[in-house]
Amino acid sequence: EALTMKRFAAAVLGVGLTAMLAGPALAFHCPALVKECETTADIIAKRPGSNMAMVDKGRKGCEEALALHKAGKHKESMVKVGQAIAEMSEGLK
Repeated sequence: EALTMKRFAAAVLGVGLTAMLAGPALAFHCPALVKECETTADIIAKRPGSNMAMVDKGRKGCEEALALHKAGKHKESMVKVGQAIAEMSEGLK
């Protein structure tokens, strides 16, 4: 039982350290992902028949993701980029 508690404590410590170290690493990915989001919007907007309302909604999502990045909310920023790209993809023809 003591060995199980030690393993549990080690696992919790490992997860905590990983989370602490991953935060700053995520910060460097946000701008690249936002740029990819904007590029995706440009590509979809150029395709004839694409739903421009969905593209505009996606562009706003890209902007929100950048604002989240600047606020230090990197995980939320990455999630927002994914949502924005998914929304724009739905507008593809």
